[in-house]
Amino acid sequence: MSCNIPDRAYDQAMKNRRPLPALFTARAALVLAWAALLSVPAFAGQTHSAVPGGEVRLEGPVKAGQPVKAVFDLKGYALPAGAYAAINVEFTAHPEGAKPEVRPGYPETVMTFDRPGTYSVLLLLNEISKGSCGGVSAKPLLDAELDVDVAP
Repeated sequence: MSCNIPDRAYDQAMKNRRPLPALFTARAALVLAWAALLSVPAFAGQTHSAVPGGEVRLEGPVKAGQPVKAVFDLKGYALPAGAYAAINVEFTAHPEGAKPEVRPGYPETVMTFDRPGTYSVLLLLNEISKGSCGGVSAKPLLDAELDVDVAP
């Protein structure tokens, strides 16, 4: 089955498209080859990257109440035209109380931890694109599991 959409209609449809909710992108995450995560005293964990050398690092002081950036570095890889990045953040373990505040974004996701302690954070970065005839394609770019020690 093929899609016969006139060029003008296709162009207009592409201008009016909306990003998919995180629920769809979360289901698209796949397990990738294991790679070592650079060592930083504030966290330890594992990274899987479809982009050679791709990594995520924390920038800023890791203290309760202070925002910290999770920076995705894909070593020059650029998203193709028409595609966008989808970030999912899950806390698999955290101290009692509310989960940290998260403002997902690419190339930086900002997290604010409300209390000191050890947190386990799963960060998923996917490339999302949509064909002209429907359907969605999700390409996992990077996922990292971090153990973050938050100071008071």
